Amino acid sequence: MGRLTSMIALVLVLAGLGAYIYFVDSKRAATGASEEKAKVFTIEADKVEEVTIASDNETSTLRKVDGTWRMTAPLQADADQSALSSVTNALSTVEVNRVVEENASNLAEYGLATPRITVSYKAAGGGEGQLLIGDKTPTQSDVYAMKPGEKRVFLIAGFNESTFAKKPFDLRDKRILNLERDKVDSVEVVRDANTVLMARSGSEWVLKQPIQARGDYSTIEALITKLASGTMTRLVSGADAAPKAASELAKYGLVKPVARISLNSGSARSTLALGKEEDGAVYAQDQGRGLIFTVDPTFLSDLKSSADDYRDKQLFESRAFNVDNVRVVRGRETLEFRKSAGTGEGATEKWERIVDGKPTEVDRAMVDDFLSKLTGLRAQSFVTASPSTGLATPTLVISSSYDNGQFERVRIAKNAEVFGARDNEPGVAKLDTAAYDETIKALDAVLAPPAPAPAASPSPSPKPQG
Repeated sequence: MGRLTSMIALVLVLAGLGAYIYFVDSKRAATGASEEKAKVFTIEADKVEEVTIASDNETSTLRKVDGTWRMTAPLQADADQSALSSVTNALSTVEVNRVVEENASNLAEYGLATPRITVSYKAAGGGEGQLLIGDKTPTQSDVYAMKPGEKRVFLIAGFNESTFAKKPFDLRDKRILNLERDKVDSVEVVRDANTVLMARSGSEWVLKQPIQARGDYSTIEALITKLASGTMTRLVSGADAAPKAASELAKYGLVKPVARISLNSGSARSTLALGKEEDGAVYAQDQGRGLIFTVDPTFLSDLKSSADDYRDKQLFESRAFNVDNVRVVRGRETLEFRKSAGTGEGATEKWERIVDGKPTEVDRAMVDDFLSKLTGLRAQSFVTASPSTGLATPTLVISSSYDNGQFERVRIAKNAEVFGARDNEPGVAKLDTAAYDETIKALDAVLAPPAPAPAASPSPSPKPQG
């Protein structure tokens, strides 16, 4: 009986406690819904001109100069504009979630006797402010904070902590090279005693050294993008433009770098030297600023040393949709196809085969399929021209005009393997045999005579009457 009574009493206590919590929370929710939270500072983000952050015993000071943030302490450096925008926006929007104590006597209880983070600002017109940030609340959703000279302790949202808890490295510009990506007009890669020079020609890229050839647009543009957007993983040494002793450079494999990449824009030049790899990072130096830092190892592993890696792998520059005329010499046979305008209302372009100067219309879809396979042939690798390639007596010679005036001529030879070469371009492309065979099948399909129409079935004889 006693045990039953105790259990009933416990249930009643829990029910009462639950009702109390519900009542208090309901009242708090209703109060919060009607009350607007006060901002910690009344300042506009774009009016802030100086910020000082002390976090984990490291202090950073940054100033806005002509609309651009610069770090002034602990060193002179460009600032991370995005990081500073986040800080100033947070200063202008941080709110008092709840006042914990109006007249706190024990600041250590909130981690505010020695604040973990101190954020100060100065604004245009003489405005200034400071925020001290202490411990997180037990629920981790808020942090205790206060202003200097006050005893009021209040809560701010916990996500503000990550915005304000910044060290000098977090606030400085971490780009590995200081350049304008869209103005780069040439790229030089030096690795394994090989130098590859690439230059922009209009909207395309061409190789200038060690060979003259078409450049692979996507590969070269991807390299520029990676260098222009790449960031340091750790700053090893450096105030900007500080000279480095040879002994210091040797420590990081930068006296004789493993690789060096230069991006040029007119007379301006930005060069990244890559040194030895250690602990999952590669040491690097921006040779214009003198900084030594580490970067992701893919900067080194993705960097190629051969010119072939940066040259265009497409054997043909034309594409099926822009070819106007194509001539194929196969042994003693010469095949010529010409695109012409259709006739009649709503007519579309058509393909004709020219035989003895006379045009005969051929199936457009089949010609398009042949040209698509032909212009899609790609180099798997490049080799030097030699008798073994068979190109002295080619299997095919393709001459085509495209884009209303452009012209190209390509020779292809098939023996044990398939090789192709463009006029006026060095080296020989080794092609995929299966892709070449499919191209020849598509050509033969164009030449095949149309299948005869099926003969009509004879009508059954009428049955005799009677």
